[in-house]
Amino acid sequence: MTFRGALLWVSCVMLLLLLLCAPRWLKVDAAAAGTTPEVPSVSLSLLGNLHYDLFFGRPGGYGVCNQGHPSIATPGCDSPLRLIRSVMDDVSRWDRSFNLITGGLFRHGTDTISATEVETMMKDVVGVIANSSGMSSAGGGESVASRTQVALGGTDFIPPNSFTSEGKHPQLLRLLSLMESSGLISLQESKKMATCGYYFRDLSGTKLRVISLNTLLWSNAQRTPPGVGEVDPCGQFPFLQRTIDQAIQRGRNVIILGDTPPTINVADALRKESIAEADTYWREDFRESYFRIIATYRFSVAAQFFGNTSTFGFVDSPEVGPPLYIVPPISPVTGSNPSYLHATLDSNTGRVLTLMQRYLSEEGIWVEGESLENVIEVPLRALEEYLPKDLLLITEREKKWERLMMMRVGGRFLTERGACGVWCRRVIVCASRFYKKASIESCASMDLPSQRLGLILAIVFNCFGVLLIAFSVGYMISHHKVIFHPPEVVGMRKQRRRLFSGHTEEVFS
Repeated sequence: MTFRGALLWVSCVMLLLLLLCAPRWLKVDAAAAGTTPEVPSVSLSLLGNLHYDLFFGRPGGYGVCNQGHPSIATPGCDSPLRLIRSVMDDVSRWDRSFNLITGGLFRHGTDTISATEVETMMKDVVGVIANSSGMSSAGGGESVASRTQVALGGTDFIPPNSFTSEGKHPQLLRLLSLMESSGLISLQESKKMATCGYYFRDLSGTKLRVISLNTLLWSNAQRTPPGVGEVDPCGQFPFLQRTIDQAIQRGRNVIILGDTPPTINVADALRKESIAEADTYWREDFRESYFRIIATYRFSVAAQFFGNTSTFGFVDSPEVGPPLYIVPPISPVTGSNPSYLHATLDSNTGRVLTLMQRYLSEEGIWVEGESLENVIEVPLRALEEYLPKDLLLITEREKKWERLMMMRVGGRFLTERGACGVWCRRVIVCASRFYKKASIESCASMDLPSQRLGLILAIVFNCFGVLLIAFSVGYMISHHKVIFHPPEVVGMRKQRRRLFSGHTEEVFS
């Protein structure tokens, strides 16, 4: 083998090794890949399921916290006022951030306490939200209190989960009066909410419009559900479509805010061990009507934020378009640790760039948790481009799965974890990609390349590369004289001399 041949052989081996190792060398942080410093952004703090309990730790308290001095984050209990105050104080530290609350201001079981006690509870929680938010100025002379927007959840109506468009609701009117006097809503917003519980607001200094929906109108949890033939309770669908149209005309993108999400109940599917038999949070015909509107305006609706499910979640579905995020609860009543989300949005498009969790530590201090883009290792702006099988790989990698589960339950585990096998994991991940039960079922049964097979192939290729290097180095050592000092071939030298002489004679003759 000549020197050139040996050099070419070594170069090919090095190129092969580069192709094998480059994916590891080129791996970048998903959060860094998803954002750039040049993009102007809008900051949002997202809270849900506050569930303030006036009687926490004393007789009349909800759940197991009806006596003694339980921790502020006790599973099975709703929130004491000091937990609400604690999270609002932490939220107020974010500079120039808007606060969106998906609903659930009051404890469960308000129908078992008196109207006077309910009103006291209203004053307490509204006062903390407004006063804590108003501790610092947001710039331009506008207090943070006016930068807080609330949607109404099922427990915010008295009795819980009961609402009709045919009559006035005295407790709701009192709540709206308190919110108006505290600066959380305007007079016009109060009047709109008094009728059907929904309204919208254009966020000052941004190109965003936030539409607060009354999801109880479409929820299966409503105590007095609308009739089968009632296709639009309280005219909320025309309101939604009209408000989006107006936002587009004014050059604004839209954010949807609500309590109950239009998704499958994942916990119910896992409990029943069946996707087909699992409940959905909304009535099916209302889900379809809502999805049609959102899909129609998929380039103007930037994001959807809901709460109610008691765990963090998201759905980025190609069936609909704009991503949906489920805000985790502050109340630990279902066993989730108190947590909230802080989002950064592109100020031009309203799309979510980053989504980070803040959670209550064991010491009672709010600390920074995981960011969604780092947990799933996918930039949020490119999430819909990834295939379901790419996300399903998370279920086969224990460290990644552990991080996702911790984010799902609020940053740390308050209760003992139940077993979650392969099917359980796949349902959770597939419900993050699809809304329809059939699509989730198909995704959960998808065949994936075996992780063991992938490991074996990786070992084989790496061993093959090592053998090639060893062979190349051995060849160079044993033939170093031939490679670096090749012998002259006498016959070839004479032939070249004759050719050169003949060529010279032709040129100069």
